[in-house]
This record gives sequence, structure tokens and C-alpha cells, in this order.
Amino acid sequence: MEFVIAGITAEPWTLLAWGLLVGLIFSLVGAAGGILASVGLISIFGLTDVNQVKPMAQILTILSPLIAVPQYYRQGRVIMSLVILLGLGGILGAIIGSTLSANYLSDLKDFKPAFAFVTIAIAVQMLWALRKSGSKASKADEASEIFQAMRDEGGDLKTIGVAHGRMGLRSIPFDFAGSQFEYAPWKPVIAGMLIAIISSALGVGGGFLLVPFMAAMLGLPMYIIAGTAALTIIITSITSVISYASLGITIDWMLMGILILGTAIGSFIGPRIGTRLPEQGLRILLSLILLLIGMRYLGLF
Repeated sequence: MEFVIAGITAEPWTLLAWGLLVGLIFSLVGAAGGILASVGLISIFGLTDVNQVKPMAQILTILSPLIAVPQYYRQGRVIMSLVILLGLGGILGAIIGSTLSANYLSDLKDFKPAFAFVTIAIAVQMLWALRKSGSKASKADEASEIFQAMRDEGGDLKTIGVAHGRMGLRSIPFDFAGSQFEYAPWKPVIAGMLIAIISSALGVGGGFLLVPFMAAMLGLPMYIIAGTAALTIIITSITSVISYASLGITIDWMLMGILILGTAIGSFIGPRIGTRLPEQGLRILLSLILLLIGMRYLGLF
């Protein structure tokens, strides 16, 4: 089947299968959806216009968060104040990143090295997150244990979910699972802008940077990081796609429709089979695949 706008020929079932893989991996691991989407479009289907690849990949990374966010919100696992601040910085960053990328990373030979370095960084970050820590349990760990116990008992998770206190210009406090957390409002604005510049420029979701920022820099529990990051990705990715469109970049919607269908199916299946698969093994396998992709795009083999 010929896709005129994209300038490629591909069998619909292969596009559907690749979209399914993107949705499946992203919903199981929570990362690398944009990377896999871009690799498929460039290396498997032969799309050479990277300015088309970037927004198309980001559209696919929006699907899984859209499916997951309502569930996170019902469980009290979204820090709305943090989403708003990350989103404010992210909107500006997405506009800057897409504009710079459309002008300076429009050639495949320039795009591939930058894309490779980010791919390798994601792989390293995923492997680093698997390291065992022998340190004393943190406040975030204790809150996560309480939340997990409530979930296992079938209790109402919303009762111990995120609840904001009195917010100020210097600090924004909130409670989660019996513990109080706080953060300075300027940090997520700056971080959201910088992360969005990178993710928009390369057509990725940005979760690989949002997650360590919230975990390491803000000291938050993973149970509330996932939902907060997912909603932030929706905001910044939509802004990025709109920005690319305003720059005159055309998307092949016939091609996208097939990929979107596959990604939606994969995002639906992933959470239902995730409990039967070894998460650590999946992360290690995906990390190694990403390392190989990055090395290949750098021309190391």
C-alpha cells in the first residue's frame, strides 16, 4: 500500500503490528514508546523526512498515557500542582524544541547521532533504575509500602491519595499515604522546559527524564510519579505536535491511523498481561535493544 504524503510503501498489517509493539512495550515498561515508533518509521518503513517522524512518534506516545491517566487520577496518584508547573515549562520547551529541531535537525544524517545519544541515555537510565539499593528506606519508600498494602487489601486508594495543603510561592506541600512531601515551584517549571526541549526536538515522550527528576530531585514515591509523568507527557506532546503543524509539517494521517490502531490495541493488552511477565527481565531486554539501536545509529557497527 502506498502512503503518498509519507512517501513510503508498506503493508498495513506490518504497520499495525509495529504500532501494537509500541503500545505494548510502552504500557509494560513505561518508557521508550517514542524511540520505538521513530525507529520503526525510519529503519523499518523507510520514512526519510525526520520532521514528519518527530510529531508522528509523539502522537503514538500520547495514546498510552491517555488510557492510563483516568485510572491514576481515580486512585489519587496524580500531583496536579506539579503537572501544571511541569506543563507550563513544558509548553514553552515544546515550542522551542520543535522550532529548533525543524530548522536544525531536519536532515537524517544530523538527526541520527542526536537520536542515538538519547536512546543510549534512556537505556542507561533504565538499567541504573534496576540497581539494588541497600540504603535505609526513605519517606518515599515508606509511603509506597503503605499505598501498596492498601491496594492489596482492596481498600479505597483515593483516601490515602495525593491531597494538597496550603500552597505558597516558596513551597508546595502535599500529603500522600500518611507522609508529607513538598517541592519548590520553580524547579518543575525549569525542568519541564528543559525536558520538553529535548523530547520535542527528538520526537520522544520525555518520561525517561521526568521520572528520574521526580524520583531523585524531588524525592517522590514511584506510585505518584507514573500518573504525574503521564499527564505531563500528554500536555507537552500535544503542544509539540501542534507546533510542528504550525511550522508547515504535514502528517500522513492514513499511515498514522493504522499505527494508532495498533498502538491502542497494544496499550490495552499490556496492563492485562503485565502481571504475568517478569518486569525486571523486560526492562533489561529493552535496555539492551535500545543500546544496540543507539550504537547502530552512531555507526559503530
